[in-house]
Amino acid sequence: MKILITYFSQTGNTEKIARAIGEVAAQDNDTEIKKMEEVDAGTVSGYDLIFIGSPLHAANLAAQVKTFLGDLQSGASKQLAGFITHSAAAYSDQDMGGFTEPIMTACKDKGIEYKGCFDCQGFLTEAIHDMVKQSQNATDEQWAEVVKQMTGHPDTEDEAKAKEFAREVLS
Repeated sequence: MKILITYFSQTGNTEKIARAIGEVAAQDNDTEIKKMEEVDAGTVSGYDLIFIGSPLHAANLAAQVKTFLGDLQSGASKQLAGFITHSAAAYSDQDMGGFTEPIMTACKDKGIEYKGCFDCQGFLTEAIHDMVKQSQNATDEQWAEVVKQMTGHPDTEDEAKAKEFAREVLS
């Protein structure tokens, strides 16, 4: 099976998950892992499966990922799966449905089988802590708890769960 794992990552969180998925995918498949800026969505035909990774930005997929999904050609792949990193400890299934909607819509519109989406917590870069703290109207104490919760993520447990997701998608 020919597999592409492509992702957009600013802090390394999404890249870390891409590499974990890649470890599993490469065991028995022709697998490429590429940053999204190294891939042209119009020329990715020929892959049996594409994994697409994105951080959440203001509760949405990164703009680059949305553009990539929009530029995918019909039949670019037989199957597509997503993976998302975010700063929150957990989201409800309803919220995750909203985050994955652009992936599911692209699959439906382009005749690609949607294979699901993995998500896990990641650590926000220090440069945007104040912006996110303000957007959440968090007190200093509340924000300190958020930072404590996300520190170290994605961790080895998150990576193990990403690998399990990859095994499920590939089965």
